[in-house]
Amino acid sequence: MAEAQLSRSELHRAAELRWRDVPPGIPAVLAEVFLNKLKAGSTVRKLTSGGRHGPPLVSLERFKRHCELDPRWAEEALRISDANGRLGKGAYLREKAHCVNGHSLAEHGRVARHKGWMTRQCRACEMMRYRRGGVIKPDVLEKVKARLAANDSLNSFTTSGRKGYLVKFSTLARYRRENAEFDRFVVERMKDSNSRGQLLRWQRFRNSVVREEQNDYYRIRAMLPATLPDRDDIVSMIFEDLLTGALKREDIKSPIRGYLSAHNHTFATKYRKFGDSPLLSLDEALFDDGSMTRGDNVSRGLWD
Repeated sequence: MAEAQLSRSELHRAAELRWRDVPPGIPAVLAEVFLNKLKAGSTVRKLTSGGRHGPPLVSLERFKRHCELDPRWAEEALRISDANGRLGKGAYLREKAHCVNGHSLAEHGRVARHKGWMTRQCRACEMMRYRRGGVIKPDVLEKVKARLAANDSLNSFTTSGRKGYLVKFSTLARYRRENAEFDRFVVERMKDSNSRGQLLRWQRFRNSVVREEQNDYYRIRAMLPATLPDRDDIVSMIFEDLLTGALKREDIKSPIRGYLSAHNHTFATKYRKFGDSPLLSLDEALFDDGSMTRGDNVSRGLWD
């Protein structure tokens, strides 16, 4: 038959009798046992506090007194205890195989930072919470009704990160499931959302076409020499060929030199269109000491 459990006072008396007439500190044999337990993975707190860790090997006061008497032993004991404490910190959470809902953390677990701490989270539980949805607040509900009355789309205030974000879509879906009247209100307000969405998509498509044309203009203009004064004329020639189908957008870069040559031939800046003689200005003075210009001597036109 097991012995009757001792009361607290009896335990204190037994401990007092055990250490009566024992010199301060820890006996040599017990100090060696203490150090061996530390090397086996225990800590000073476990060996001196008792409680759920079992009966204490020595009291904390006697351990501190022994540290004062033997500093070298104390240094080694504290070093081993600190190392064991760091290894054991968070061991319970690290060794957990399942979350509170019974999901395997080996399959659904992940490590993420939450409020500055590295935590283990369960993706299956997160999916359950998302599908269940949260509880919408009354003030947020009023704002949602106002947005729906203004013909705003659900996506405009249920997408996280957008300027007008109000509530998660899962939270709104839960309220719709639980409130049939509100669900009918949403359906009534959203019945024309498809046509509005098509109009919006078509407008965006037209804008993208115009934007692409503007980009083509600046892209083609950048291919021409910056010192060319009539770049817009060459761009117009290229756009004309693009519209008629004589040139494809992906082949614009290749014939640029040809367009430059054609433009220079049509609008010569140094030589005549016909022949190799340089062009002469009609405003040029014929003599250094006179005011007569070359244009004053022109008596007939080119085709006279």
